[in-house]
Amino acid sequence: MDGIRYVVQELFDTEKDYVKDLSLIINGYMEYMKENPLPEDMEGKDKIIFGNIYQIYDWHKETMLTELEKCLTNPGRVGSIFIRYERRLYMYVKYCENKPKSEYIVSEYLDTYFEEVRQKLGHRLMLPDMLIKPVQRIVRYQLLLKDILKYTEKADEDPTELKKALRVMRIVPKAANDMMQVGRLSGFNDTLLVAEVTSAGQQKFKERRVFLFEQIIIFSEMIERKKGNFSNATYIFKNSLKVNKMSLSDTVDGEPLKFQLTDRTPGSDVKLIIQANSEENKVSWIKQIRSILDMQGDFLRALQSPIAYQKELTKEL
Repeated sequence: MDGIRYVVQELFDTEKDYVKDLSLIINGYMEYMKENPLPEDMEGKDKIIFGNIYQIYDWHKETMLTELEKCLTNPGRVGSIFIRYERRLYMYVKYCENKPKSEYIVSEYLDTYFEEVRQKLGHRLMLPDMLIKPVQRIVRYQLLLKDILKYTEKADEDPTELKKALRVMRIVPKAANDMMQVGRLSGFNDTLLVAEVTSAGQQKFKERRVFLFEQIIIFSEMIERKKGNFSNATYIFKNSLKVNKMSLSDTVDGEPLKFQLTDRTPGSDVKLIIQANSEENKVSWIKQIRSILDMQGDFLRALQSPIAYQKELTKEL
């Protein structure tokens, strides 16, 4: 149990440091830029620089820090925190999607305006080194959870909840990283119509930007804001399905452009009907989703029956 307490203490201590680092951005750069005139050509770009970092800071300071403090006397609670707040942690996906745009703007003013502000604030680190902190933090959670899981298994405690938490903290950083890569691509644009089927019946179709990754499919609402010649697209997270808990139906009521995704997680009844903008577009989406579902199936078979899977593979070859 000593090992677990040590890692939980590290989890809490590093969380305190993280909140302190974020406060330097919020109460330093953001406060300074609000109270002092910006360079003329930076007008409207300042919001993109920081993305939703205030939302991240506020939640960690008000909620996560308090939750982790309770774990110092009750280390068994750690796993439940990450499971309970899984949806909230998707704010990191939004932060990472915005990161490439932020990096581009910061690089334009790094040696001039931001260097001047850094010196006035008396900060040791430069702004890019501070803005990367959320990306580093979201990755570090899984490393600390792995250590806690290792000590839990050694102590013969029930590891079920920690394993679930670790799964969450593998998927969220992966989705965040994938989203960061998407943000670095120009012209990535696939908008589909999506409707959620509820117990009361189907809701109306809404336009959603849909991102398909190896482990997750993310549905977001895109809001485009224009300021002069500068266009900034923001994605608001609306829903997600984990690929390993998802099934696909490629026909819905005989409609040629529609297909359905169903969340198979126990206790969930989420069904999403998706309408492509052409038959060719629908075929392309079905093909991509099937390919990832097949890959997941192969992975599962390889884990459950490695010898049988290897024989099957050899036979195919």
